[in-house]
Amino acid sequence: MTQPGQPYQPDHQPQPWPPSSPQQAQGYPEPDGNYLGLQYTEPPGGRVPQQVATGRLRVNLQGSSLTGNFIPPTLLINNQVVRSSYGSNDYVLPAGQYHVSAYAQWMRQYGDAALDLVLQPGHAVEVFYAAPWSQFLPGSMGFAKQQRKGLAFLLVPLGIMLAMIVLVLVLGLSTP
Repeated sequence: MTQPGQPYQPDHQPQPWPPSSPQQAQGYPEPDGNYLGLQYTEPPGGRVPQQVATGRLRVNLQGSSLTGNFIPPTLLINNQVVRSSYGSNDYVLPAGQYHVSAYAQWMRQYGDAALDLVLQPGHAVEVFYAAPWSQFLPGSMGFAKQQRKGLAFLLVPLGIMLAMIVLVLVLGLSTP
């Protein structure tokens, strides 16, 4: 810490770039993107770690921005948000147990659905998610193609409004 009236002296000195030796860089990129000082070092004990057995998880987000929401549903694997879009989404994951969940988002989060599964080494698991037609219902998730819930919530109010318009037109035309 500097005292009042004394010039500032940093605790560390800035290093010149490019470094004078490859060991100085230790994995930091050069301006052209090449890496210096990256060398293979054997792990402690001389053992090479074993490969992790993996499986493939395919999550199908049913619908499109025309038939559903402009914002694709949010997909979570073990409560971690993963990049996804409408259609097939493939993930290569270590074998084991997984909790897959999804939800849609508009003014609020809706259409929650979840599924627990076991991913075996070398196998593929396919999961389907369908967001509901209404924000007041849960979504559907399973190992087969899913039906979207809540079509009645969408069609009944539209039918009532259409019937009212027809009734007003008919009554309006029949009066002299």
